[in-house]
Amino acid sequence: MITLQGIGSSSGIAVGQALSVGRHELHVPRYRIRAEEIPRELRRFWAARRQAREEIQTLRDNAARKLGSKYAGIFDAHLLILEDRKLGRETVQRVRHRRHNVEWSLAATVNSLLTTLDAVEDPYLRERGGDIVDVHERLQRILAGATNRHAGRLDLTEDTVILAHSLSPSDAIWLNQPRIVGIATEKGGPTSHTAILAAALGIPAVLGVDRLLETAVEGEAVVVDSQAGAVLLQAGETAQEEFRALGVDLRRRATRAVLRGPLHTTDGVEVQVAANLEFPEEMAALERVGAQGVGLFRTEFLWLARGGSAPDEDEHLEAYRRLLSIDLQAPVVIRTLDLGGEKLPSGDARREEEPNPVMGLRAVRYCMAHPGIFRAQLRAVFRAAAETNRVWIMVPMISGLEEWRAVRRFVERVRDELAREGVIVPQVPLGCMIEVPSAALVADRLAREADFLSIGSNDLIQYALAVDRGNSRVAYLHDPWHPAVLRLIRMAVDAGRAAGIPVTFCGEMSSDPLGALTLLGLGVTRFSCTPSQIATVRETVAAASARRWAELVEEASSLPTGREIHDRLDAEASRLLPWRPGGARAAAGPPEVPGSGPVPVPS
Repeated sequence: MITLQGIGSSSGIAVGQALSVGRHELHVPRYRIRAEEIPRELRRFWAARRQAREEIQTLRDNAARKLGSKYAGIFDAHLLILEDRKLGRETVQRVRHRRHNVEWSLAATVNSLLTTLDAVEDPYLRERGGDIVDVHERLQRILAGATNRHAGRLDLTEDTVILAHSLSPSDAIWLNQPRIVGIATEKGGPTSHTAILAAALGIPAVLGVDRLLETAVEGEAVVVDSQAGAVLLQAGETAQEEFRALGVDLRRRATRAVLRGPLHTTDGVEVQVAANLEFPEEMAALERVGAQGVGLFRTEFLWLARGGSAPDEDEHLEAYRRLLSIDLQAPVVIRTLDLGGEKLPSGDARREEEPNPVMGLRAVRYCMAHPGIFRAQLRAVFRAAAETNRVWIMVPMISGLEEWRAVRRFVERVRDELAREGVIVPQVPLGCMIEVPSAALVADRLAREADFLSIGSNDLIQYALAVDRGNSRVAYLHDPWHPAVLRLIRMAVDAGRAAGIPVTFCGEMSSDPLGALTLLGLGVTRFSCTPSQIATVRETVAAASARRWAELVEEASSLPTGREIHDRLDAEASRLLPWRPGGARAAAGPPEVPGSGPVPVPS
């Protein structure tokens, strides 16, 4: 049996016959047009946009009917991309001034947008490129007069696992057909809209599987284990039956009653599990999964919705009002803008060339360098807080105490400014994110001057281990169980406890059952997770003893490597949670496929 490692983006296990689905080759003609042909080309473009709008609205209605308005909002984002002023303006300008046909002008504009997104270090925003590609391919198909493949259905007689290089959100909705039981792709990540839709549809999916199409054989049995982030090929009949039984058990467990309300470990330690959100519309589903508030609300989507230009204060406020329209009787933590590097608004702010954007002018550094942008957001957050006393503010990428003090002074000036205008703003907790190793090392000092701490493990691991997860050659080194990472997390937790302030963990590690147990052992009692994993994390914590896991993590931390620590804790978790068929582990090493070997070690 061959195991290919990827990223599980939903829950469940599926077994079916492999069926490769290729994206249509996008042939974009290029030719010059005469001046008198310009109006005709522009009419073609506008007609294509009208037809694309109708098709996307149909997809939106289908998604709303099958999944609800939360997921239909994904296609609202497609409509925003379609109507984006930058996309339309630059395409029209290329037609008028360069006199290229509309297909080529559109493709050139889209390529420019994608080049900018590809350089973004935030995987959430980077993966929005898939939405742009989806809209682009739709427009090109309409311009070419081709039929819409999403209007038809596949004629399948056996349970089928779809294999593809990549899939768009439109593909994901289309693939909600009888007999399609699983999805695996070579591209994509857990924050892509394709992954979000697969999870909502209940289709087990594993994305980012290197060499999937060249290794799999059409028609052979494939196991998609989204729990472990793995695709298994050449599985024997016995193994297939075992995985089918596990899949049935997981589906049964998915329909269980969700634990709601106060949550305690078996030895009485109170734990809170909140949600990480991308869009205000996601609030509607939080009560259903048992979320205790919002531990991280990312605000960068406001830039995406405007095609990269800076939103004004009222646009911020409208989004925060939508977010707060559902009262969960729990805090909503709004993270200030995490912009920077190539991830810059294209309005008044200048795009600055940076050789290493991830280490450069990003997040709080960018906000402090562009006070007008920062001020507009803070004013909107404070105005929203004046309407409901549930708002907390969280600032990303703080590297030390001097920077934190400068941020606090800026925030207080904005608050005082609103007070002079007659806006009565309550005391809003202001929290510091611990996602830079230097911040973890001085967390004791930061904790004395912050209202709360929030540990962002994704960046903390990246900076501590000098590993870019977006680089497939070194992604296997991104190890949440590395001894250095665990020490940094423990330092931040201990600092918060000593200062008597809350400490929340909002990285991806907290959305995995083993990760949550490890964090519980490090003293974390406030988690913020991907919404789809909240019920699982709550059930995991409710079955565990905080004292026992503190002892286990203390014991395992004496081991020399992340792999050994992970495996020791995983063995205990498997006994505690027999339904868990093994968790995904980023540091499992390079994929084991024919022709590949271990990482070369110089002699």
